Amino acid sequence: MLEDIDKIPFYKERTIGERMTAALDFLRDNWVVMFRSAIYMLLPLSIVQSVAINSFFGNYINLFLVGVDSMGVGNELGIILRLLRSYGIIIVCLFIGSIILQAFAFTMVQEYNEREEGIEGVTLGMVWNRMWHNMKRVMKSTMLMMVAVIIFGAFSLLNPIGLILFIPVIVAMSVSMQMFPCIYSFEDINIKNAALRSIRLGFGTWGGLFIINLVVGFVMNIIEQVVAVPWSIALALVSIFTYIDETPQWIMVTVRVLSFLFGVLMMFVTYIAMIIQPLATAYHYAHATERKDSITVDSDIDNFENLE
Repeated sequence: MLEDIDKIPFYKERTIGERMTAALDFLRDNWVVMFRSAIYMLLPLSIVQSVAINSFFGNYINLFLVGVDSMGVGNELGIILRLLRSYGIIIVCLFIGSIILQAFAFTMVQEYNEREEGIEGVTLGMVWNRMWHNMKRVMKSTMLMMVAVIIFGAFSLLNPIGLILFIPVIVAMSVSMQMFPCIYSFEDINIKNAALRSIRLGFGTWGGLFIINLVVGFVMNIIEQVVAVPWSIALALVSIFTYIDETPQWIMVTVRVLSFLFGVLMMFVTYIAMIIQPLATAYHYAHATERKDSITVDSDIDNFENLE
């Protein structure tokens, strides 16, 4: 018989600090399972992104530090095309990584809430069906938000007043719609109702959600800057040795390999740090739902005859 564990309650009203603490406690208590699963999903993505980011900055250095005038038109065009290709790969990787992280966080929280023993011993294969379902829902909701921003932005260009209101409206809506993928993943409702519900819950708890994203973003930025230092040094060495005549081949190979490895480390750690955001969003969603809809009270009433 499994020993009962002190699980983190989900649907519960919490202060802003308690919501963030709940997310961090969840990560602390389940970091082994989370890290093991993250390796399978995010390490390959980090490898691809490291190649792309090293290629991007290498071509950037060639284009702007060597000097455009010293290049032929063909070489210049080729470098620009490689820059655009590398940048496109980076953007696609970030988009895919964001989808995976959100779906992964939501899936693990759902499994944690449903299992008496939490997610101890859970593998990615055991939760893949739910993970895939959440990935599709996160992608759909994210794509819908992107299309809405593009359409609103296009219309705002036609009207001076709309152009003035574009930024504050986008800021206000982007904060409240932060819960859109979360709600669409946690609740069995259609995408329209999920969007409307995220607006209602989001604006009803806008201040707390804004502060949580601000603090989490600040922490993530610090982590990203710290892990970027080794990669930046390695990239600088690559740039220096590339333009030094008669540089030994083994030095060039060594600094390029270090640049690649530190790039993988930088991207993987960045993704691991980013998982705090969807976890905090999930516990904020639970807070907002309990505050606005009294989920646990309604559940107790429905099951009153079973209470002792």
